[in-house]
Amino acid sequence: MVSVLALFLTYYLALSEAAFQQQQHGPNQGNIRGSTIHATASSSTLRCATSSADSTGPCSTSFIQWSNSESQPRKEAEKELYRYLYENMMPFDLPNAESLGFHSHPSDKDLPDGLSTGIVEPTISLTLDAKQNYSWTDHVPKDVYFEYVAGYASVNEARNNWRPLLHDTLQDIIQALINDLPLEENVTVEQVATELNQNMWDKFNTKKPIYFHSGQTPLIYDPMSILAFGYASCTGLSIFLIDALRTFGIPARLAGTPAWNGKEENGNHSWIEFFGSDSKWHIMESKPASNGKDEDLFDPCQWWFCNEGRVEGTQFYVARLDRSHASVSFPLAWDPHNDSVSGMDRSQFMEDLCSQC
Repeated sequence: MVSVLALFLTYYLALSEAAFQQQQHGPNQGNIRGSTIHATASSSTLRCATSSADSTGPCSTSFIQWSNSESQPRKEAEKELYRYLYENMMPFDLPNAESLGFHSHPSDKDLPDGLSTGIVEPTISLTLDAKQNYSWTDHVPKDVYFEYVAGYASVNEARNNWRPLLHDTLQDIIQALINDLPLEENVTVEQVATELNQNMWDKFNTKKPIYFHSGQTPLIYDPMSILAFGYASCTGLSIFLIDALRTFGIPARLAGTPAWNGKEENGNHSWIEFFGSDSKWHIMESKPASNGKDEDLFDPCQWWFCNEGRVEGTQFYVARLDRSHASVSFPLAWDPHNDSVSGMDRSQFMEDLCSQC
């Protein structure tokens, strides 16, 4: 217990020191903090999704460019995203809305320039920063971006401020990927997803790379618990990968089945779906759970769970945030009577996808 608390304290102090240095010395090259993007002036180290420049750097900090050619003032986007997150809170979050950073009755009047406290503010800030900074977000529709990038949780895992920590810890992986490509080439969603999944698990202050340990949900499945203990089972590792992808603007969501072949005794499993550069959803599994496989993220047959034998009689689902479009509840194998997480049935999708394998 002492070592776990010490690790949490180490992270807290490190983040506090980073924030202090940011205030004292200004932003580091390529670093994104707060509601304003402090972009480096060198186009070789930052590629912006926005096309218009301002006087402070190559990125326009005043507008968000969406895939339908809509140009939205950033302040309006912040308010719209705030309202969206408020209106789609999961039922068990409602009693803690103020702690999360929501006002009791959100309106334009309730939204000062600083938005609010709690995890909502850094969530909105870094979500929109990623949209402005990274060209691989250009094709993502606003509704998909809001639901599967801005979400601060996937299911009923503990709510914590993971986005700034993952951003600050993993941004060097992203910057190296950008720097290694010729200027005329754009980084793809698949390249970012692969680089993160292959290289992020040993970047944290854990004794060894984060690893798979079966049977940990719901003991260990939120990001901070995973960092404290250094391991998780499939659900926790999937949530961690989802959060890393969302941090850098890639829509991602939790997928899985509560019972293979419709039989609880056959066990359950979780993985993720990400929104690819082809504007389609693709399945993927974390490196610790998949033994490092992700050679071709467009090839579903590389994953051990995608085959005709696994699909037969199995119901598949994805978790979603938007409650107005949810068709079913996402089944929680660790909390089977909890129907508060919105979901979507993906059984036909998986049958079509995996019957070829």
